[in-house]
Amino acid sequence: MKLGEQIRTIRNKENLSQEQLGQKMDVTRQAIYKRESGKGYPDIQNLIKLSELFEISIDELIKGASLYQSKIKVKGGTGMFSNRNF
Repeated sequence: MKLGEQIRTIRNKENLSQEQLGQKMDVTRQAIYKRESGKGYPDIQNLIKLSELFEISIDELIKGASLYQSKIKVKGGTGMFSNRNF
């Protein structure tokens, strides 16, 4: 399932309109529509807000949304685990 479909499914399960979710997220109804239709993607702060609002992990929210996963970039490789040998 794509991220937008997951947002729509959870929103409907919580009996929220796009307008109501937008108000809770401090974004417009149009922004919610764009996210649900795959025409836009939430930034990390809004992913955190969605996960807190819906009481699910970010992993649960984006899992299976391969289109969105490909847009997440990890910079560097100089982090704490960069020298591990597996």
